Amino acid sequence: MKSRLLKSVFSASIIALAAPILANSPALAQATSFFCGAHGSHPATIAVQQGKNIPVILWVADNYFNESGEDAITRCTRVSGILNNSQSQGNWDKIVTAGASPTGQVIICAANPQDGSCRLLYQIPRGQNPEQARQELLKRVKTPNVSVSPVKIN
Repeated sequence: MKSRLLKSVFSASIIALAAPILANSPALAQATSFFCGAHGSHPATIAVQQGKNIPVILWVADNYFNESGEDAITRCTRVSGILNNSQSQGNWDKIVTAGASPTGQVIICAANPQDGSCRLLYQIPRGQNPEQARQELLKRVKTPNVSVSPVKIN
């Protein structure tokens, strides 16, 4: 009887000590995923991390992509998919890039390592520093945080 009690206490102690280590193990950490939802009255690309929905990009202007025929919801849906597909490809610093569109507009895009193409995420407003815009998005996709406001696309 005493032996069984001692084994039970020993087992419980091992589990109690191991649980915090296993809970913080990177192998068990959930990857961030992205979807298009709403934040207030606007479509938003939202990161899901550890069960929390965190707005990353707020699509404010509905006619922002009027030339391409895409409204804010369509762009939100496409960008969320691009971010979901891109995150499994490795280092965000190498994936999220600033470049120029064929018309010369500065853009933020996701690099495709298979063919080197650049998948448009959004256009950078004229006069904004491309590297600063890139860093702002990186900060939000690498470590989504509810206390950091989403990037607003006007």
